[in-house]
Amino acid sequence: MVAWQQRSATRWRGIGAGVVAAAAALAASLFYVLVAAVVPLRLSPDAQYWIGYAPQFAFVSGFVLGTTVWRRVASRVSTPKQGAFVGGVTAFGIVTLVPTLTGVYVLLFPLLLSAVTGQGLQYAVQLYPEPLWTAVGVTRTVATAWSPLVGTLLVPIGAVAGWASQRRRRISGH
Repeated sequence: MVAWQQRSATRWRGIGAGVVAAAAALAASLFYVLVAAVVPLRLSPDAQYWIGYAPQFAFVSGFVLGTTVWRRVASRVSTPKQGAFVGGVTAFGIVTLVPTLTGVYVLLFPLLLSAVTGQGLQYAVQLYPEPLWTAVGVTRTVATAWSPLVGTLLVPIGAVAGWASQRRRRISGH
């Protein structure tokens, strides 16, 4: 019974960390979109388009990485410094995963579209390798126009959140 309660508590802490990471990633990404709309950053129309899509990928990657990393790495005996490190690494992982997810989305979009519209897969396969080169370009665009600026905001937020989580856990004894 005690082992089940400990696994259940660990699972909920991991999900909670995923929610916090997803919210932080979404907030940082939306802040960047707001700044890009107000401040003339001289981004290409393609970069503006994909930066507009980045918040949804940031939310998904934040939840997945936050849940997975926190559940696997952070333990009951972790110190606040270790929590800060894990939070910063998780945020860096989010910043690197978002361009990858965006590229995978572009790469798989013809297949998804053909499945939804009822066209055969042979039609979608005929389009390749063009979506591959487009996916590479989109990944590069998001990695250079979105990741550095969001990363400078998100990594410190992740470090502070990890530190605060482990500090609270140490103080409360949970």
